[in-house]
Amino acid sequence: MQRISYRVGLVFVEGERRWQIRRRLATGKIQLESDNGELQNLFDSELLARWSSQTWIVDQASLGALANASYLATPRDLGTYPQNQQGEARRRKRYLEAIDPENTPYNPGRWRTAINQVAEQLGDRYPPCPSTVQSWWRRYRHSKSLVCLIPHNKPAHGCRAKRAYPLFEEVIATVYLTKQRLPKQVVVDELRRNIVAVNVGRVREEQIKCPCRATIYRWLEGLQQDLVDASREGAEATRMKYRAAIGSVKVSRVLERLEIDHTPLDVIVIDSLTKLPLGRPWLTMVIDRYSRMVMGFYISFNAPSGHGVLQCLRRAILPKDEWLARFPDIRGPWPAYGIPELLAVDNGTDLHSDALESACLEMGIQILFCGSKTPQHKGAIERFFRTMNMGLIHRLPGTVFSNVDQRGDYPAEDSAVIDMEGLVHLVTKWVVDVYNVTPHRGINARPLDMWSESAARRIIELPAYPQQLEIIAGIPAKRTLFHYGIELDGLQYNSELLQAIRRRAGANIPVALKYYEDTVAHIHVFEPEAQEYIQVPAKLAEYAEHLPRDIHRLVRENARKRFGDSCSNTQLLQARAEIEALIQDALKAKKMGHRKAGAAHLMHDSEAVLVNKDPLADARKPLKAAKARPPEALPPGLDDDLPGFQSPLEDE
Repeated sequence: MQRISYRVGLVFVEGERRWQIRRRLATGKIQLESDNGELQNLFDSELLARWSSQTWIVDQASLGALANASYLATPRDLGTYPQNQQGEARRRKRYLEAIDPENTPYNPGRWRTAINQVAEQLGDRYPPCPSTVQSWWRRYRHSKSLVCLIPHNKPAHGCRAKRAYPLFEEVIATVYLTKQRLPKQVVVDELRRNIVAVNVGRVREEQIKCPCRATIYRWLEGLQQDLVDASREGAEATRMKYRAAIGSVKVSRVLERLEIDHTPLDVIVIDSLTKLPLGRPWLTMVIDRYSRMVMGFYISFNAPSGHGVLQCLRRAILPKDEWLARFPDIRGPWPAYGIPELLAVDNGTDLHSDALESACLEMGIQILFCGSKTPQHKGAIERFFRTMNMGLIHRLPGTVFSNVDQRGDYPAEDSAVIDMEGLVHLVTKWVVDVYNVTPHRGINARPLDMWSESAARRIIELPAYPQQLEIIAGIPAKRTLFHYGIELDGLQYNSELLQAIRRRAGANIPVALKYYEDTVAHIHVFEPEAQEYIQVPAKLAEYAEHLPRDIHRLVRENARKRFGDSCSNTQLLQARAEIEALIQDALKAKKMGHRKAGAAHLMHDSEAVLVNKDPLADARKPLKAAKARPPEALPPGLDDDLPGFQSPLEDE
């Protein structure tokens, strides 16, 4: 048997006209559109009446795959009815029990006697007649359910039968269901004006009575609220408001699905030397969906990017022994490591990068780009951020809390005492010694226990060579190999191994390479013969040492403006010294935004802490004047005295 339901796209045929369901209006009506564009709004009862009388016939072609769809529902019980209706059902049951219609055939005289006796016992001033009791018995005898005795009397005239209700529908469509979100009083005023305008020229008997304010408010409350919110607040806000948490992501083992996301930390970090606040850093965190075990994190003053995701993923894959050795006071284990099967990330443009896609493709990791503005698609990591804020971040000095209202008059900038190294230490200790060993309500176990139990039943894979992770996290590019090497961002990279590739090919050939955002000191070039990457240093090693690529780009742009496109090595060194002086001034600036930008340019992040390197050290060093170099001696044969020339005017 085919079934129908009022869904968008269902078509009814009326003679030669076709009516298709378009939408359900906030008033509860269903809007249909004919073939020629005519619109018609009908209540469910009106549509059912036309369908049952076969005036409108369902077009079976529009039923589609959902024609036989059905769902199961449990009928309502007695407790769902109002107390007065429950009392009325029990009263009717008393009359049926006294008469016993199953053993006493219908006899108005005998039944009336029994009815009067029950009415006297109940004190019922208005006992039912025998024919009414017989109708009760016909409804009750098959199911013997007290629900069948609930009175089903409905008011003869509902709000939709009121003569003013069609005008009310027009008013809410024009003034209420708009993006301006006007108050309800506007509907009252507009409806009264419309009724007055309609009544002009009508005789007294045909005039429409204006409903009171309470009646209009009750009509507004009877509208379908999700459709009202969609018209007043927008589709996206309505979707978030009425989203339903039905089911969850199904995972059966660790490393089957990792979720990664960014968030600005609600704490202000200071410079370890100047003690000036630098601002709020960004946290990139990755968590295992099955065990809720934290796999790794990356903290930086730079905005979220593919580089941050790759650095976080690199820390998640590697074992954590070297990481924990950096902080001897952390005693708990952190056994989370391994190459995952799937990585769920945001759908931001910064994550649609060739570097991230290439790295995941090379490691065999599937990338899942979750929908825009759908945090529920990564529910585990989103919920973890709240847990970390409440359990750690909001308890630290210098926290800014979640919003301005919670912060109040708390002086976050004056109370900040935690630098980047202290923040990395605290986050690591909280993750290992608190979060991983605390029972998680979502899995009914500790994350550490869930990881240990599942990891014992599966093979955890790691890269054959740990240094491959650095190359995989690099940004891919292609350049041509010349006799002077490879030029990238205005720097030249060359070595004997690199020139061996050119000698073998016998010409200048294009090669694949990987470069890095945190340093310009070297790149990795793919060697096609050995099928491996070789490290190629920058020719200007003194300039490129400990220099992030962002700073190099600033230096190069500054040198171009001052010295032109063809700037010498000495000029590049001079431009770098000037940029570092500007960054040093930025770290001591009055505005915290300038200090944060200076720390971001220097790649002041958690990776620098874990490798025990302070990227701000070079910026804090006093500037040294460049040493003047004497001119080089000319080769032999070129230093002879030049012949003298005499002008003819001198002879005169």
